[in-house]
Amino acid sequence: MRLTRNILGLSVSLALMVPTVGLANAEPAGGSLFRAATNNALDEYEITVAGWAEATALHASDTIGDGNISNGAFLNQKDGVGLNQIGLMLCKGMGCLPTGAFAPAQNVLSRVGPFPGPVGEARIDFNVTAMYGQDIQFFRTAGIDDYTFDNDDDNKLAIPQFYIDAYLPVLDGMTLMVGSFFTFIGNEVGAPFTPPNWFVTHTYATQHGPSKHVGALASIKVPTDEDFGLLSFDAGLVAGWNNWDEKRPTFIGAARWRSPDLATWLDFEFIYGDGEGDAFGAAKGGSPYIAVSSTDEKLDRFHSSTTLIQTVNPDLQLAAEFVYGFQEGGDVAAAPVFITKDSDWMGLNLGARYKLDDNLFFGARAEWFDDENAANVLWSSVGATGGDVYSVTTNLDWSVNQHFKIRPELRYDTYKGNGAGLFAGGTSDDQFIALLNAVAYF
Repeated sequence: MRLTRNILGLSVSLALMVPTVGLANAEPAGGSLFRAATNNALDEYEITVAGWAEATALHASDTIGDGNISNGAFLNQKDGVGLNQIGLMLCKGMGCLPTGAFAPAQNVLSRVGPFPGPVGEARIDFNVTAMYGQDIQFFRTAGIDDYTFDNDDDNKLAIPQFYIDAYLPVLDGMTLMVGSFFTFIGNEVGAPFTPPNWFVTHTYATQHGPSKHVGALASIKVPTDEDFGLLSFDAGLVAGWNNWDEKRPTFIGAARWRSPDLATWLDFEFIYGDGEGDAFGAAKGGSPYIAVSSTDEKLDRFHSSTTLIQTVNPDLQLAAEFVYGFQEGGDVAAAPVFITKDSDWMGLNLGARYKLDDNLFFGARAEWFDDENAANVLWSSVGATGGDVYSVTTNLDWSVNQHFKIRPELRYDTYKGNGAGLFAGGTSDDQFIALLNAVAYF
C-alpha cells in the first residue's frame, strides 16, 4: 500500500491523516467513531479502530454483459452505482497510517521513508485490516483469502493486512515489518486516501504491479550530511505477488531521497523473483501474469517504479512516475493468455494537484503505457495482443468535513495496438468514463 508522497507545503505536516487535508483545525477522522464510543480509553496506548466506506456512481461509454466495464478505470468494474469498499482497521500507533489517528513519532516509517529528527525509542505497533466490496478481488492473497466468504459475484471479502511494525534505535533509525501488508511499489494505494491517491480511477502502472505481499520488510535511515537531504533504503523477502500459496522467495527493495527543504521526494522501488505459475486463481490472489514452465523452471519477473514528487508552492504539487517491468516466457501455451516469449512493459504518468480553496482541489493526470505483448491477463483476456494505451483524467476533490469527501471525475482512454480493442470486452479502442465518488471516514 503506497503511503508516501505527503508534502503539504515546504514542511512535512505529515497529514497521513488524509481525510483532514486542508482542515488544520479539525480533529482527525481516523478512528473517531471508536474513540468517541470508548471515550478515548485506549488513546494512551495509541490503539483504535478506524474505518472508511467508499461508493461510486459511474457511467462508461461502452460496457459488456451486465454492465461490466474494461479496466481503464481499474478497480471500478461496474457501470452504475457500486460499493467500492468498506474497510475496518484495528491498529496501534504507526500501524494506523494513513488514517491519521496518531501522529508519526519516529524518523523513518515503514513503506514511507525518512523524516527529520533524532533516533527515537524502540516501539512495536500493529495493523489488522478487513475489507469488503467491489475492489477487493484485486487485494486478495492466494493461500490466505481463498477461504473468505463471498456474498455475491460483485463484492468480495479479504483480510489484506495483518502485520507487526517495530521501530528500532539502530543506525540512524530502523523499522521492521512482518506479516501481510499492502505493497509500497507504485504511486497509488488500494484505499481511498489522499494523498497519495489524487484520483478515483487508477493508472495502468498500478494495474501492472503487485498490490500486496506476505513476508518481512526492513527500512533503514542512512546518516547523511544536512545539505544532501534525507536518505533511506528498504529491503525485504516476501512470498511473491499477492501470494502465500507458492511461498516463492521474492526480493523487494527501495531507495528514498528527500531534499533538505522536503519539497522534493524521489523514490525507486522494485520487486524481483520467480514468476512461474503464480497467476490469478479464481480472483483470489496471485499475479496478473500467466507464465508456466513444464519443468517448473524459474521464470524471472521484475517490476519497478520510479516516482518524483515536487511541491512547487503550498498550493501546487506535481508528480511523475515511470514504470518498467518484464516477465520471462514459459513453454506452456494452454491458452492465448499464457506468456510464451519474454515480455516487458513500461509507462509514464504525470499528475498535478492544485488547491482551489482550503478544502477543494483540482487534479489532472496524463498517462502513456506500453504492454508490447499484452503480458497482463487483463489485456490478453479481451483479445488484445499488445500495444500502447493513452489516458487523460481530471477531477475535483472536495473534503466537506473531516468525515466526508466527494470526488467527481472524468477520464478518457484510447488504445493503439494489435488484436482486439482493449475496452468493451475487446470490441472498442476507446472508453470515456464519468463518475461521482463519495468516501466516509469514521
